[in-house]
Amino acid sequence: MDMIAVDVGNGTVSIGVFTNDKLQKSEHISVDQAAKKLPNILVAFREMCGVQAHGASTVPVVACSVNPDHLAIVQEAVRVKLNQRALVIGQDFPLEMKVALDALQNSGSDRLVTAYGAYEVIGSALVVADFGTATTIDCVNEHGIFLGGVIMPGLSLAAKSLYEHTAALPLVTPATPVGNCGISTETAINNGIMFQALGALQDVVERYANEIGQWPQVVATGGHSKLIAAHCEFIDSLVPDLCLDGLYLAYGRYLEITPPEL
Repeated sequence: MDMIAVDVGNGTVSIGVFTNDKLQKSEHISVDQAAKKLPNILVAFREMCGVQAHGASTVPVVACSVNPDHLAIVQEAVRVKLNQRALVIGQDFPLEMKVALDALQNSGSDRLVTAYGAYEVIGSALVVADFGTATTIDCVNEHGIFLGGVIMPGLSLAAKSLYEHTAALPLVTPATPVGNCGISTETAINNGIMFQALGALQDVVERYANEIGQWPQVVATGGHSKLIAAHCEFIDSLVPDLCLDGLYLAYGRYLEITPPEL
C-alpha cells in the first residue's frame, strides 16, 4: 500500500511517504514553515508513489494531530495540491488499540499512534520515549493496552525556558554532554538538560517495570532520540519516525477489518 503519513505536532510537521510497505523518505518542517513548504513536499511524495493499482488517482494521506490550527494547514494543502481530503485518525477512522483511559481524546493521538506502531512490531510490553517538543514516556503492557505515561518539557523547550525566565543564562542547543561537571555556564546548562532527561527516563521506566511486573523493551523516537540513545544503554530500539510508521500500520489495519463500500 502506498501512503503519505503526516504527524502534526506543536512545533514540527513530519511527513513521510510509504511505498512497497516501507518508509521511503521523510521530511520534518517547523510549523511556521508548513504553509510554504508542505505543498511542494506533498506533490513530490505523490510523484514517488507513481501509478496506483486499479486505476486509482489518489494516494491516501493519513494524519494525526495535537494542534487543530496546524492540522487545518495540512488539510488545506492536501485539498489544494492533491485534490483530495486528508484522513485524520480518530475522526475519519479509529485506532484499533486498547486504551486504559476514559476515552481516546484524553491522550494525544500522536502518543497513541506511536505506541501502536511499536506494539505492532514488538508484540510485548514496551515503553516508548518520544523526545520532541515535549518529552513523553508511555507504557504499553504485554496485552497491548496503552496504560498512559508522563509528559515533560523537551530538551529544547527546557533550554528555552531557562533562557527566557532568567536574567543572564544563555540559550543553548542540546548536545552531547561535556564531562560530568559543566565547566562553563553553557556546558552546565547542556549537561543539566541532558542528565535530567536521561535520569527521568531511567526512573520512569523502572517505575513502569515495577507496575507491570517485567522489564519492558524501550523504544526511543523523536527529534532528539539519537542524542539521548547515544548516552543510554537500556534503549533497545531507535526509530526516529515511529509515529509515521504507526500511522501506516494503523491505516492498513483499518482497511483490513473494514469491508469495502459497494
